[in-house]
Amino acid sequence: MKTIICLLVMLLCESDMQAQQWVNPHFEGHRMDMRDLGYSGQNLIPADDARISALMTHSNGLVYGATSGKRSAYLFFFNRYLNKVRPLGKIGAEKGVHHTLVEGAGGKIFIGAGRSMFEPFKFTKDFPVGYEAIRDQMWKDVKAPYADYEGGHLFAYDPETGDKQVYLSDDQASLKDLGIPVANNSIYAMRFNADKSMLYGITYPDAHFFSYNVKKAKFDDYGEMLKHQVYNGPERHWRSVPRDLYVDPVSGDVYTSGEQGIIIRFPVGGTKWEPMNARLPGEYWEGLKSIDYPVIEAIEVDKRGRIFAGTNDGYIVQLDLKHDRVIVLGKPRVQRRMRAMKVGLDDKLYMITGEMDRFCKLHTYDLSGEVGFEELGPFAVDRSPYYTWRAYQFDAMAIGVDGTVFCGESDRGGHLFHYLPAVTGRGPFKQVLNPTNAVVERMRLDTPAIIPEKL
Repeated sequence: MKTIICLLVMLLCESDMQAQQWVNPHFEGHRMDMRDLGYSGQNLIPADDARISALMTHSNGLVYGATSGKRSAYLFFFNRYLNKVRPLGKIGAEKGVHHTLVEGAGGKIFIGAGRSMFEPFKFTKDFPVGYEAIRDQMWKDVKAPYADYEGGHLFAYDPETGDKQVYLSDDQASLKDLGIPVANNSIYAMRFNADKSMLYGITYPDAHFFSYNVKKAKFDDYGEMLKHQVYNGPERHWRSVPRDLYVDPVSGDVYTSGEQGIIIRFPVGGTKWEPMNARLPGEYWEGLKSIDYPVIEAIEVDKRGRIFAGTNDGYIVQLDLKHDRVIVLGKPRVQRRMRAMKVGLDDKLYMITGEMDRFCKLHTYDLSGEVGFEELGPFAVDRSPYYTWRAYQFDAMAIGVDGTVFCGESDRGGHLFHYLPAVTGRGPFKQVLNPTNAVVERMRLDTPAIIPEKL
């Protein structure tokens, strides 16, 4: 009987191995790896709090990141000299940091905190029918979690002293609390001016624009920058609020997207936003009774000073502020959203694309104008028999000082992924496609909609 059971187990395992599907990305597999967020049993960031939601490269050559979680938000850094991630403690009593890590004067890191954007959202099912009743009820549902929330804090962290300490899982990060810019709101986007004297930000869900004068340690709240509550994304249950800002290094004026997808400008010394003529591409539904428009998700500047922006619809555009126009470069993927975007050291724009109900992919855009978009594929690391991991959700990116592309997994039990670009600047495969990918056989009668792959 034992022999029969063993044979059955072996047959089942063999069947599973034959049916197992894996990821063959369009780059050599050794170019991607990942790191745990600490050591298990000592300082590993708990799985429920390990959704990486912010990354940045510091002038000291290290990559810093923050997580959003069920109970706490954590600060961490990747030490390239040790090739490991070291947690730096909890970020106060906050649960989220949403793309709001920026470096200020003297190397200090400013952290904009708030509620976790990954918290489960509760829709009200039964409500009175009326004019724009769905929009009004959505707004009430979005605002509800913030009713008793005092507001996201702005923190300052000094790597010079903080990195030298040893942190365990329950330790607090060595932070200076700078205060709350807007009550009952999370900090949603931040950007410094050229001399690091003024920090600008946007809050969620009320979309207030604020500034922080570093020398005076003073906040100024300029009020709401958007009048309408629109739910075009980034996710359908998020109010559409721009997630990034651009501060002109010469004039000091601030730019982002506003009502109806129009690019808006906040002049230095001004008190309100001014609309420009440029407009983001997207579906505006002019013929329907609906107010809808896209927003900017990320803004990056290349070595030539050109400004690129990614939208929640997944478009890449160039912002020509001098001539007041938007140049549409295209869309790397049919799916919506530009989850993260950075300019690499190889003159390529690296992008993470995809919505929350699908898996993310890594794409590039050749800034020389000779190639255009290329797909590098999904995220998976296979270091069998030691460790393997296939990841689906990502929300943050940073470029290391050596050109390494760091990507933060935003699922439960997140990992810090890193991709090493090819030295030649091009993929190793002919026509940029991996020749070992299985032939697509869709809708087979025995395995509907399954693509067969063998180990």
